[in-house]
Amino acid sequence: MDRFRHELEGMVRVRLQGGSPERFFNLCSQGEIEIWNISCAEHEYECCMTVAGFFSCRPLAKKSGIRLKVLKKQGLPFFFYRNRKRKLWAAGFFSFFLILYICSLFIWDIEFQGNLRHSDEELLNFLEEEEIFCGRSKGEIDCEELEGRIRSRYPDVTWVSARLKGTRLFIHLKENDVVLKVAEKDKTPADLVAAEDGEIVSIVVRSGIPMVHPGETVEKGQVLVRGSIPITDDAGTVVSEHAVRADADIVGRRRRVEKKSVPLWHEEKIFTGRNRKGIFFQFFGKTFILLPPDFKGTDWTYTAETRQAHITESFCLPFFYGTIRAEEYALCSMNYTETELSCMAEEYRKQAEAKLIEKGVQIIENNVTILDNDSVCQFQLELMVEEPLGFLVPVEEKAAGQGEIDGCRGEETPQPPKDRI
Repeated sequence: MDRFRHELEGMVRVRLQGGSPERFFNLCSQGEIEIWNISCAEHEYECCMTVAGFFSCRPLAKKSGIRLKVLKKQGLPFFFYRNRKRKLWAAGFFSFFLILYICSLFIWDIEFQGNLRHSDEELLNFLEEEEIFCGRSKGEIDCEELEGRIRSRYPDVTWVSARLKGTRLFIHLKENDVVLKVAEKDKTPADLVAAEDGEIVSIVVRSGIPMVHPGETVEKGQVLVRGSIPITDDAGTVVSEHAVRADADIVGRRRRVEKKSVPLWHEEKIFTGRNRKGIFFQFFGKTFILLPPDFKGTDWTYTAETRQAHITESFCLPFFYGTIRAEEYALCSMNYTETELSCMAEEYRKQAEAKLIEKGVQIIENNVTILDNDSVCQFQLELMVEEPLGFLVPVEEKAAGQGEIDGCRGEETPQPPKDRI
């Protein structure tokens, strides 16, 4: 801190010649004149003093019989004095601070915290719709109004805080982990029908009449749980039917076959080893690249490392800089090797199984086969899985007197087995 103060106020390095230097130091101590970095060179003392201390110690130097010789002048006052005739330099110096002040009136960076469901890109697009973006004046941004708009747009956000600090806009969100709205259940009468051919592994019925047993083999489109409950009189004659929405957990075992085709020939980038390095700058959205030119007109890939200039952590500037690297490559048509095809098939199997597991499908067996011809390779994945087998098909509530009961015309309504639920 003292060093910064000395540079700001100015300091001199002096040499004490003749007389009694020790008495001079004592007099300066009594007069509270600041002296530091005392050293002895060629049997003479040297020390540093402030500009104000140098002028106030002249009577003390005369009293102690010494002469002060200035060796070095340092600090902001001497710098201004030496450059007093450089008007353009002075104009540029003050213009620099003027530009900094103007930049401080706008926001140049937006940071989000606490957002898990909503990505930064999604929130940035919303802010652009609200005309809030990098380069917007801070005076035109009402943080309280912005908080209300975010809560209105995203109901799952329970708490939001927006604040301006320096040239950055900080938005801190807290999302609700509990579902706010429960979707109303569809009560439309429906049958539960088999979606694919398979074998019933387990069935738990909550609503409707089960039509199949565990262990039975069903075909696609077969009714598994009827959504029509027959109503009989005292004699056991069906009088009418009451339509309900079938509800059951039915797990079936079936074989799934999934295929994926890839071309045997593919284009691959072969890097030649030639590269170019350069730097780039970006001011207010305009980019300037300094990179050696390419006289051959070949293909290159470019990678860049970008940094944003800032004075402090919260004082960012609309100035980006970084390095850019270009690597030359040539496109070559190549054929996949057996090892590469095996790796691709294994990767395809893992991805397909992961997607099925996310849907709650249990995989019993799996087998992947590679089938290829002259131009195309096909991965065939055979799986034995256990998964939910039924889907709902709406039905209409019908009266038994109409002679048509759920597809059974003039026949008695089939009754579920006694051992079924």
